[in-house]
Amino acid sequence: MTTCPVAGRPWTGRMRTAALRRGLVWPAGFSTWTWAGARRYHERHGRDRRVLEKLRASIPRDGIREPLLLGVRAADRFVFVFEGHHRAVIVLELGVRSFPFRWFWDPDVQAVEHEPFPHHALGPVGQAWLCQQEARS
Repeated sequence: MTTCPVAGRPWTGRMRTAALRRGLVWPAGFSTWTWAGARRYHERHGRDRRVLEKLRASIPRDGIREPLLLGVRAADRFVFVFEGHHRAVIVLELGVRSFPFRWFWDPDVQAVEHEPFPHHALGPVGQAWLCQQEARS
């Protein structure tokens, strides 16, 4: 995965964590397609459990260092986490209010977008789920 730069910087935004709970942003690749299912999966596997433990310690101290990567399916505007499931599970657990993200159009998984997130994909009040939009290095 590569990033498309905006004046040399990739586009990054922040989204309210409640969007994960409200079923606006789904966990990709889990048979249950729920965040509770993603958590159960990670807690059952040793390597994943260790990643969760490290994130439980580091996120309160350092914040989220790597943005989640969201995919937006072009056909129906379905929004899902492509990379960052461990981080998403922990921000939900810890009650973190928002998380940084980047996004791409699916199925064109070639580059992270340099355009602002299509807030309408989150429904009629989609803009309310975004905290800020900015280009960052």
